[in-house]
Amino acid sequence: MKHIIVIGGGVAGLMAAVKLRASSNLNVTLLEAQDRVGGRIHTVQQNGAAIELGAEFVHGKPPELLALLEDLNLETYELEGENLNYDCSDDSLHPQDEGAHDDEDSPFSVLEQLTTWSDQHPTEDLTFDAWCEHEHIAPGIRSGARGYVEGFNAADASRISVRSLAIQQKAEDSIEGDALRHVKGGYQRLPEELAGRFTRLGGILRLQSQVKSITWSRGSVDVHLATGESLYADAAVVTLPLGVLQSANVSFDPAPANILHHANRMAMGCVLRMSLVFRSRWWTSIDHPQKKALQNLSFILPERQRSDLNFRVFWTDYPSLDPVLTAWAGGPAAETFAAKNDHEVAHAACHDLARIFGIPAQQILDELVAHHRHDWSSDPLFSGAYSWVPAGAADASEKMTHPVEDTLFFAGEHTDTTGHWGTVHGAIRSGIRAAAQLLTTL
Repeated sequence: MKHIIVIGGGVAGLMAAVKLRASSNLNVTLLEAQDRVGGRIHTVQQNGAAIELGAEFVHGKPPELLALLEDLNLETYELEGENLNYDCSDDSLHPQDEGAHDDEDSPFSVLEQLTTWSDQHPTEDLTFDAWCEHEHIAPGIRSGARGYVEGFNAADASRISVRSLAIQQKAEDSIEGDALRHVKGGYQRLPEELAGRFTRLGGILRLQSQVKSITWSRGSVDVHLATGESLYADAAVVTLPLGVLQSANVSFDPAPANILHHANRMAMGCVLRMSLVFRSRWWTSIDHPQKKALQNLSFILPERQRSDLNFRVFWTDYPSLDPVLTAWAGGPAAETFAAKNDHEVAHAACHDLARIFGIPAQQILDELVAHHRHDWSSDPLFSGAYSWVPAGAADASEKMTHPVEDTLFFAGEHTDTTGHWGTVHGAIRSGIRAAAQLLTTL
């Protein structure tokens, strides 16, 4: 009986492992470096609240993810409530205009223009900044759209591909990507349930089994662990994050040169998200012109995405009533925090909130009981938050889906070919695809 090793216990690796065991008599071993499964899905619990440190939202209606959640009997709830815009010019909060997406100077209008341009120029690609110059996008509109592109994609606007943004926009539209849901009890339940299914199917799950190197030839793979142990297999599914492939923290002998070449054409994004846990939902009780809207606050977004705050976006878990606010910065804005510790970052977020709500910072700090974040960029097991596509590299993901000598198969959100880079559903699709490729070769 043939033996397959799956490297990486994120949802891509878990999905591939489950599919391989469910569809064949293969021996399948799943190796995960950490003491938990989930990869960049990581939930911690505090006072009954599920605090997400990595992936958080079910974006839209991706069929594979929704079918999987239903199959695993995992309930979700939609994030609903009031979205408020913050205008930094006069420090005012007001309800988000329902027609904001249709506003001709909104970031979404710019993305529509960009998508149209990409359709009209199928052989061309530019960076977002270069495209704005080429299309003479007005400076004020450009600034807002640039902030949105960097924040959402954790990317550098001077490098990110407009073709990839157009592909991504179409992909989001196809699944109604604006709708957001949470998994009840925390997103971590998804990989935990998948791991349970895998082991019930007879698969072998090994935690704290960090891979250091892979020696291979056609039909033969030797996986060497940090402990000095070696494991043999007939083939391997490699779901290492893009940042790890780029860093060479796991070495290959011989190197799958084509895969690594295309991995290095892509980029890994930087994100700073800080979850602030308070004694109470204090924003519902302050004296404020938007007091009624604050009772069911969902998101606080900068007016037309322009902001001079440390963090661009804040959100609650409403309709959950947990007293938690999450602060978010992506791309270059997140990199400015590199030298700050968690305490300093949490205080910066509270000072932003003080300005937004027009109350003393100490009043908010007095309510703060805990703060949580995980620095994915400095974590050597990930070396970044999620992938994005520089100009000229829109084909790189597809190139990484090609099996190497029918022996090494690569998966992970960075190998998604449907425009859903950086998402849980993109990772799931890649795991299903890699498993199908391997089964076909056998």
